[in-house]
Amino acid sequence: MSSIRNTFVLTSVATFALCAACTPARRIDSRGNEVITSTNKVDIQDFNLAADKLVQSMTVSGVFAKSPNQPAILGISRITNDTSDQFDTDELIKKIRIALLQTGKVQISTTEGLGGKPEDPMAKGTKDMREFQSGKSNEMPRMTDFTLTAKILENSVSAGDTKQTSFIFQMSLTDTNTGNAVWEGEETVTKQGQKNAIGF
Repeated sequence: MSSIRNTFVLTSVATFALCAACTPARRIDSRGNEVITSTNKVDIQDFNLAADKLVQSMTVSGVFAKSPNQPAILGISRITNDTSDQFDTDELIKKIRIALLQTGKVQISTTEGLGGKPEDPMAKGTKDMREFQSGKSNEMPRMTDFTLTAKILENSVSAGDTKQTSFIFQMSLTDTNTGNAVWEGEETVTKQGQKNAIGF
């Protein structure tokens, strides 16, 4: 009985010591220096960096200002994740959409979608009904002025115990009137290390 009691006490002490060494969960700034950087997957800070750089390049190019229709309407086309990390591409595209909308230079279409499937079926139905009631259903509606396509690629190498992974974010903006690409951008995020770490 004494042996069992001693074992219980030692186990309790070990568990308490282990828990005391644990870092309690807390909220941090997703753009701050305390976020975890992984060596083999796309992190939140990678999305933030790529989105910021690509949006800046897109808006500085002045391509939206050249559209005869203001503000220009942008449609989101094919977004391809060609990496080993099967993340939702909306994590990147949503950040880009928000940033573009905030510029006031472009609007995002949610009633046109890839394969004829609208992102927002309810908005599409309401739009069609209003056009029908106003007698404009047979008129040519205003289409998107631009479409955005994107691909995320991965390149991984290692030397000894050190791993290096590069994620390449590529985007193309197409003028739907000409079918030509009017802007292209690429942002590469490279991470190197032996294990995941806190900080950039």
